[in-house]
Order: sequence, then structure tokens, then C-alpha cells
Amino acid sequence: MNTLPRAITARFFPNPDSYNALRKHWSDLINSEHRHELSAAHHLLYLALIGKDWRKAFTPLTNQRKLDNGAFWNWGMFRALPAVHLKCHEEDLLAPFGGLISPQMLSDLRNLLPIAGAYLYKPSDFASGSFPFEAYSEKNNQNAIMPLHKEETHE
Repeated sequence: MNTLPRAITARFFPNPDSYNALRKHWSDLINSEHRHELSAAHHLLYLALIGKDWRKAFTPLTNQRKLDNGAFWNWGMFRALPAVHLKCHEEDLLAPFGGLISPQMLSDLRNLLPIAGAYLYKPSDFASGSFPFEAYSEKNNQNAIMPLHKEETHE
């Protein structure tokens, strides 16, 4: 699955206003002088939370000279994805979002994102300009990915 259905994306946010607030905040952040402080992991986090195919932000390397000189191992995607997964990066990752993304939202998102590292793939896996893995895991059904919020349960 390369994009998230709206039903899953909606579960990250307590209400539509919080989704719109995140989009507005991101727009303001990208157009501010603080945009240079954002890392690839911040971009990945934002795109994943709104359900977009975050992989499109990372162009596969095809320049053979760069690949010969080790660029594949230092590709930003291979640093950004683990940064989203690792708890030790959580505070720095959430800081620019001003509380609009909670640790629980990040935890729920981690369950959907693949763990892809440079040592799991080789440059030829990306040679066609495509990715050898999906942007989101579809091994779990919608309810198993994230439990229903209290207001959605029928108790």
C-alpha cells in the first residue's frame, strides 16, 4: 500500500480540525526561516501522517559515479526512516510540530512504516527508479493497525 486510506489517516487525528491545523502549521513552517532546520525525517513524518506516499520525497539514486563512490549507503531515506522509528529521536522529531503530533500518533504511525535500511537492499534494487518495498504495511487489517478511539467503540 503506497498511500493510506482516509479511514486510517483519520485515526491519527482526534478531529478534522487537528488535521487541518497540522496542514496549516506545516505550510507556515515550510514558508518560514525555520524551514532549513527541518530534516528529511520531519518531511517523511508529515507526509506519512497525512497518508501520502512519502517515498516520492526520496529520488532513487541512479548516477553510477555517485553509486560507485558510496552515495547509496548515505542516502537520506536510509537515515530518515530509522529516525522516525527510533524512540531516541522522538523529542527532536516532534519538536517542530508544536504539540500537533503526539507521541501516540508517532507510535501508531511506526506500526505502518517499513523498516528499510541500506544493508537490506542493493543499489540495483532501485535501478528502475522504483522502490522494492511498499510505503505502508498492509499485513494488518485496519482495526489491528490502530485500535478504535473511545468515541468509536460501541460499549
